[in-house]
Amino acid sequence: MIFIALWMVALMFYTCAAVAPPDGGPKDETPPQFISAMPEAGSLHFKGGKVSIKFSEYISEKSIKNAVKISPRLDFPAVIKYADDELIINFPEGLLPDQTYVITINRNLKDERSVALDQSIQIAFSTGEIIDEGIISGRVYGEDGYGVHLWKLEKEFEDSIFFTEPLYVSEADDDGFFNFKYLAPGDYVMLGIERSAAGAILVPQRMAYGVSSKKVYSLAKNQRIEGIYLRPKREDPPLKMTHGEWLGKRWGWMYFNQELNDITFQGLNILDSKEGVHSLDFYQDEQDKKRFLLIASDTLNVGKAILNIESVVSGKDSLLTHAKINFRVPGKMDTTHVKQTQPESTVTIRLEKDGGPTIPIVFSKPIMAITDSAFFLVADTDTVVMEVDWMNPTEIDFLPPMGWQEKTKYQLMVFADKLTPIEGKSLKDSVTYIRFNSEKKLGYGGLSGLIENEGIQPLIELSTLKKEPEIFHSSVDSNLQFHFKNIPEGPYRLMIIFDRDQNGEFSYGSVLPFQPSEWFYIHPDTFDIRANWDIDVGLIQEERQ
Repeated sequence: MIFIALWMVALMFYTCAAVAPPDGGPKDETPPQFISAMPEAGSLHFKGGKVSIKFSEYISEKSIKNAVKISPRLDFPAVIKYADDELIINFPEGLLPDQTYVITINRNLKDERSVALDQSIQIAFSTGEIIDEGIISGRVYGEDGYGVHLWKLEKEFEDSIFFTEPLYVSEADDDGFFNFKYLAPGDYVMLGIERSAAGAILVPQRMAYGVSSKKVYSLAKNQRIEGIYLRPKREDPPLKMTHGEWLGKRWGWMYFNQELNDITFQGLNILDSKEGVHSLDFYQDEQDKKRFLLIASDTLNVGKAILNIESVVSGKDSLLTHAKINFRVPGKMDTTHVKQTQPESTVTIRLEKDGGPTIPIVFSKPIMAITDSAFFLVADTDTVVMEVDWMNPTEIDFLPPMGWQEKTKYQLMVFADKLTPIEGKSLKDSVTYIRFNSEKKLGYGGLSGLIENEGIQPLIELSTLKKEPEIFHSSVDSNLQFHFKNIPEGPYRLMIIFDRDQNGEFSYGSVLPFQPSEWFYIHPDTFDIRANWDIDVGLIQEERQ
């Protein structure tokens, strides 16, 4: 008996050990696959009730919540349950007659190892005799993930429709492509929206969105409408002065919630703790255009101070009125040294056609006085006394007098005793060295092509593939040709804009009041501009929707 018991224990141990995966095996990265649906996809005379959807492996229960969308929207939500490798969806009673319903399972659905679907799944049923086969598709352009909302109009278009729950929701894939299938004939309105808000009611101030170039898309029976392009953008919030910091007896910074360009301040002053009113000079930080350097006309009293702005004006527009923030003027004298904060180390420079680029050199506090010969430049073995261009009291834009020369080592010397900061001490080292190594000049090339015009003046845009792209524009001549010349070498993206408002840039449109975006087309290929080489892209044809 003892022998039998021991044998049973050993057998159980062996059995358990045998089914365990081997240590160090390959990670499971296979996405779950759709196997079947019951009733079958494409079923007619669907009355509602239970729909079972089977996958190739167990599904993560936590992933289901945001993974299933039913279109058109139901008056009462379906009940969704989980059973290992199945989703069970119970439709409510009272489905619309002669209506195609679509279950969309997006890439939020994951298996137990958190591997997501490789693409969305759509399963259609009809309560009538046919499955509608209309399709609306296109592409959303942007750096983030996006969804698309679609509404079918039951009456005349009103812009308030964008602030209701969408009837249909599609998730764009990683390349931005979206596809609404199984649509009935009718008039449709659409909106691109950031993926995290897909299916939710639009809040323009909180969500990135993009309207189309057409108000309404009329879909005939079994028609395909393709090539709809959307460019979402987050609305700028109302301008706000967010905070400030006063760092000495005479200077500090004020901050806004967005970048500002070509603005003026009216009624700018500061009230110190003894009710003294001080006028202020202001300078925009070229490295961070949300903040401004402030320098008071004289020393402020220690303690609480209030910065006042009557208005911020751009052209004829007032962007902000009656703004104020509180400061605290420090009681201790500033005895610290000025620091050179940019550039942090040796700079490698690729030369531009005009001898540039200029390089910003930034200091930690304002420089109020400069003695001659504060800056010396050594190029290889030659030494030059430099005149520098001060952008503001904390920054110079540096460029050698004759521009940068190819494959040359430079050393800029900054003499501490020649600089007088607003407070505290000059640079800690008597001489600060900033080193530059120049490379070969950038090469320059060109790009040209021909487009079809439909009566609206097109604008051709060429942009670098950088996070902060450099952008070039070209119009078309009487032969509908465009030409880009003297473009720095590198990869570029080409976009055609029908510049309806003639403002020289793409206009995104708005939801309230509704204003369509300008039509645009982004060429599917990127173009590699090479030195002394002109690319002819030929005729660009793209059907407008």
